[in-house]
Amino acid sequence: MLILQLKKRIEILESQMKEQEQKINDILTRLSVPTAPTLIAKEKKLPFKKPTVVEIYDYACEKLSDKDALAFTEKFHAHYEANGWKVGRNAMKDWKAAVRKWDLSTFVTTNQNTKIKNGKFDSDAAQRIYNDAHNYTKG
Repeated sequence: MLILQLKKRIEILESQMKEQEQKINDILTRLSVPTAPTLIAKEKKLPFKKPTVVEIYDYACEKLSDKDALAFTEKFHAHYEANGWKVGRNAMKDWKAAVRKWDLSTFVTTNQNTKIKNGKFDSDAAQRIYNDAHNYTKG
């Protein structure tokens, strides 16, 4: 007898709860707010995408002069290309954070590898980066 009364009470409470959820969803719909279940959805992180040389150069130019950014870009890109875009044993998640972690003060004076002589770069890689960056901004 007691069990039947408890089951009936549970059914009544469940139906009241469903009615209240429906009322809440109706109010949220009228206010143009997503319904309760979609508020809990998590944002998916995109997988790491290897940056282009031009992206690295553009980001480095925000912190360094053009010549110093060129030297930094060449070393940064070569380093992580050689290491498979890994930080230690772990795959890289954010290349901009890796740029911020590097000691940029060592690139304040231009390296000998990327000095300009008679209007040309010493390093072929530096010349390619420079050309790519300027073609990228034109297009």
